[in-house]
Amino acid sequence: MDIISRGIGIKKFVPEIIHLNFDFRIKSFTYENALSEGVKAVETFAKLLEKLGYKKSDFKTNSFRVYEETKYDAKKKEDVRLGYIYNHDAHLEFDYDIARLADLVQEISKLKDGPRANITFRLKNEDGAKSKCIDLAFKNAKSKAEAIAKSAGKKLKDCIKVSYEPFDEPIQSRSNFEGLRKMGAYCEDNALRGSIENVLVPEDIEIEEVLYCLFVAE
Repeated sequence: MDIISRGIGIKKFVPEIIHLNFDFRIKSFTYENALSEGVKAVETFAKLLEKLGYKKSDFKTNSFRVYEETKYDAKKKEDVRLGYIYNHDAHLEFDYDIARLADLVQEISKLKDGPRANITFRLKNEDGAKSKCIDLAFKNAKSKAEAIAKSAGKKLKDCIKVSYEPFDEPIQSRSNFEGLRKMGAYCEDNALRGSIENVLVPEDIEIEEVLYCLFVAE
C-alpha cells in the first residue's frame, strides 16, 4: 500500500542580523557636478560610519551609475532633458542591536544629502534554519502517514520518495522600515534615537517548508 502525505514544518526564529540598504540619489544639471556631489555625499556617509565604529569594508556597494534624466513633452513631442542623477546603492549589516541601529538612524537624519535607507532583519545561518523546518515537515508527513496506515490496518514500513518546494523565499522578518531621512526631519535631536529603542520590535522570522512524501505500508 502506497501512502502520499504532505508535511508542513513551521518555525519562528529571533532576528540575528540587521541589514540596511542605502540609496543615494543626487541630482544636478551637469554630469560632472552630479558625479562630484554624489561622490562627496557617499564619502561623507562613509566617514560617518567610521566615526560610529564601522569598518570601511562593512559598507559595500551594490551598484553605481550616473545617468541623464529626461521627461517626454507632449506639446513638443520630444524628450526634455532634466539633468543628471548620481545613483549609488550600498548596504551594511551588523549583529542585531536596536541601540546601535538607533544611533545610526539618528546620525543619518542629520545629513543634508543622506541616503534613503531600508531596514530588514535576517538570520546568520539561513540553511540551518531551513533544515530545522524540513525536519519538522518530514516528521509531520510521517505522522500523517502512520495515522492513515493504522486506519487501514497496516504498518508503515519506509519512505521511498520525497520532494520539496524550492528554497526561493527571502529569509527575513516581515518587519520593514523605510524613509529614515524623512522621519528624522520631524524629530528633535536625540528624540528619534529614544523613540526607535522604545517602539521598534521586529517580528520573529517565520520559515515554512513543505514536503511531499511517498511511504510504503504493509
